[in-house]
Amino acid sequence: MRLPAPRGHMSSALVAALRLPPPLRPALLHSGGTREAWQDDDLQLSLWICYELRTRGFDDAAAGWEDHPALAQFHAALEARWETALRSLTETTSPAALSAEGLAELRRHQAFWQPRREMRSVLRDIQGDAYGTRSERTHSVLFTVTLRDLDPITVVDEMPAPTLALANAMSLFGLHQRLVGALVGFLSAVDTIGGDPFAQLLPVQCPPEDVRLGFTACHELHARLTQHVHTSLRAGRTSTRGRRLTSQTRVNVGC
Repeated sequence: MRLPAPRGHMSSALVAALRLPPPLRPALLHSGGTREAWQDDDLQLSLWICYELRTRGFDDAAAGWEDHPALAQFHAALEARWETALRSLTETTSPAALSAEGLAELRRHQAFWQPRREMRSVLRDIQGDAYGTRSERTHSVLFTVTLRDLDPITVVDEMPAPTLALANAMSLFGLHQRLVGALVGFLSAVDTIGGDPFAQLLPVQCPPEDVRLGFTACHELHARLTQHVHTSLRAGRTSTRGRRLTSQTRVNVGC
């Protein structure tokens, strides 16, 4: 996989830097942005690149960046803004009622961000890892090995900020031991979105407020994604980036 096309000054600087060996003092500057975090393409893409560099890497990224202190500091600043935004979410958005065309579009987004392994075994593994029964594996390794099973056909350049936001929320929760409860809540919510809720059948030992954080973040971000799909199709454009939506009457450039 190669580095994606940037979407703003932060991701432009990040992509340009990663293609060259790290200098002594890299200039990776974080800014607050002017849009809400879940809609900020520059923030979400920059976060996604940092997570992917940590878990799978890029074919055209120079060696030496994965553990570089400047990149770690940049990534931490992005994560701080994103975690603050996630903690401020409440379930206030109703999922859009989508047409068959809208559901087909939504499946393209879900193929990118949703973990594709069976959720019950994933949650049990996470809980076991968190509470010492699987001490041979760290939580971050568990996340990397078990959950990063994304559709390779769906490329990141097609995914708008609301879709990246779901992937980045899961990565944030999954790569920090302190947020294991939020990951349990997030994955429980993924399963309820799929129409087969079973969270009440699984004893959750994590702090309830952490589980609620992940559950709320997943449901609210997914509802906002359905609204994005619905609004895009009503306006006659695709909900993904860089593709054209063909209808009987017109062809519009995607968002």
